[in-house]
Amino acid sequence: MKLAYAPLLCMLLASTLFLAACSRNEPNENKTTLSTSKTPAISEPCDLITKQEAETLLGEPLKEGEKTQEPAVGMKLCMYNPVDDASTAFLQITLTHKTFMKPDGVPPESIFNTIREAMSEDRTDLQDLGDGAFIATGGIYILSDGYYITIGAGNIDRAEIRERLKTAAAVALDNLKTLR
Repeated sequence: MKLAYAPLLCMLLASTLFLAACSRNEPNENKTTLSTSKTPAISEPCDLITKQEAETLLGEPLKEGEKTQEPAVGMKLCMYNPVDDASTAFLQITLTHKTFMKPDGVPPESIFNTIREAMSEDRTDLQDLGDGAFIATGGIYILSDGYYITIGAGNIDRAEIRERLKTAAAVALDNLKTLR
């Protein structure tokens, strides 16, 4: 992952970890099992936007998606970086679902709504994308049928990045419908 994008990833991860920590009602040091709910059809953020689709969105060849996850908050991440090390393009997709987290985890809907409220002054709400969507610092945030999805692609102050995020969100939601 490019060092320049580490703050973005840290911000998203810190927000999610903060929400998880604040929502606990009792100590859970010994709990490590994931939810026993039915596993969703989509289990990886790289399924929401494939490498080929990401290359089309960014207009250049990309490396295979780097996958990471944070089970404590039910978040999985896929990071597409360019083949050309001089390029600053990237596409980062996170996927949060209750089946990826511990039983006492914060529901994806609560995470989405808390972040949406925290970014109320600087966000742009979007229509016709899932159950709710907005663009704010870090990228586009989407809630759709129990899935919380974020997509980052660069500086949201740039019009072409905002359009790229909206297109990426539409691709991700189409794939979510198809694969479910």
